[in-house]
Formats: sequence, structure tokens, C-alpha cells
Amino acid sequence: MSPADLALVQPHLTPLVVAVRHEIERPNRRIESVYFMDAGIASVVAVQADETQVEVGLVGPEGMTGTAVVLGGDQSPHSTYIQVAGEAQWIKADQLRKAMRASDSLRALLLKYVQTFMVQTTHTAIANARAQINRRPGAVDFDGP
Repeated sequence: MSPADLALVQPHLTPLVVAVRHEIERPNRRIESVYFMDAGIASVVAVQADETQVEVGLVGPEGMTGTAVVLGGDQSPHSTYIQVAGEAQWIKADQLRKAMRASDSLRALLLKYVQTFMVQTTHTAIANARAQINRRPGAVDFDGP
């Protein structure tokens, strides 16, 4: 991120220690804040009508939550929560929108991230559809204690 773009967002970033299961986004609810992970991992989870949950993406220190905000929306059908505790910096969604309107280069950078995240979710879907965990030869079944 360029120094000029960082200057647009930095005054609005608030550091936060994030614990496991800290909720960031709820399905079909307004996204109030966007998180930039410094350490730890956030899970993006598709929630089906029958409450079945499938992880569709991960956000680590290279990324951010709130991709719907970058794309001009204000909510997502997915749930996003902390899977591995760590640290993040958050910004109000409205402040990020304002910064994106003020800087073409910031908007372009965040859109490139969204594209990368979409590629990740596609590969996750492919893996979920095709991958199988094969049983090792000689493995013993374990039914618990």
C-alpha cells in the first residue's frame, strides 16, 4: 500500500486482540467494520438454510474481511469469525468506503485482493468437491474411548 493510501486509512484503524470465535460478520447482516489481520486467521463460512456450515475461505495477515464492502455492498451471505486467535486492525466500513472514494489506487489495490480471495474460494470449492481422504493401509478404526 502506498504511503498516501496508508495515510487515508491509518487514522481510522483500531488495533484489537481477537480471540477464537470472535464474530466479525454475520450472514445477511450489515457489515459495520472491516478487519485487516496482523496475526491469526479468520474463517469465511457459507451457512446453508439447514444451518450446515462449510468453510469457503481463510483470511490471514495478507488479507482483509469485508470483501462485500470493497465491491460496493453492505452485507454478505457468509459468516466470518476468528479461527486462530491473533491480532487485527479494524476500520469502520463507512470510513473505508470514504477512503476508497478518495483514492483510485487504494480502490484498485483492494479490488485486486478481492479477486485473489475469489480465486481462493474457487479452489476451496474444487478441493471440497473432488478431494478424498483415503484411508491408509493398515489403519485402525478408532471409535473413541
